[in-house]
Amino acid sequence: MAAKSSDDKVDASNVDKSMDKPQESIALEKEQEEPIDISTLSEKRRALFEPLDPMLNTSGKRPSAESLLPPPDFESASYPKGWLIGKKRKLVNVDVVESMRRIAVQEMNRKDREIDGLNEQLEEDARCLEHLQLQLLDERSKRSEVERQNTMLQNQITLLMDMLQENDAIDQDEQDDGV
Repeated sequence: MAAKSSDDKVDASNVDKSMDKPQESIALEKEQEEPIDISTLSEKRRALFEPLDPMLNTSGKRPSAESLLPPPDFESASYPKGWLIGKKRKLVNVDVVESMRRIAVQEMNRKDREIDGLNEQLEEDARCLEHLQLQLLDERSKRSEVERQNTMLQNQITLLMDMLQENDAIDQDEQDDGV
């Protein structure tokens, strides 16, 4: 067992050494080739390896896909008949665009009619609310008038009751004196 494990160690170290040699030789070969390759590349080939634009824009974010697209060709002759450039620089059919525009206009007109109807209803509700507020004000004034009359009548009743009690007291005094 001990002999077998030592053999394994020797084999493993031999494998490591043998693997180091090819890697070292490959690395040396690459180092020797690189200066030669870089100097022999033409300007066009060198340009292929240089980045075109920085990957980050001024705000520190990646540029959008829109900014990476080439500019569109707006010559109508270069597109098939009935097609044009739409949003996001895609070819769209003119008939489809026209039908979508018609649908959008119809939808806007429907919304406008709906808004007009709601505005009319709102104006009618405002007139009704104003009428109800006037009625409420009138009812409040009537109620305050009735309350004033009630307090005046209550005062008159208490005055008359006081007068009756005084008369009863005087009559009783006279009867007591006369007896």
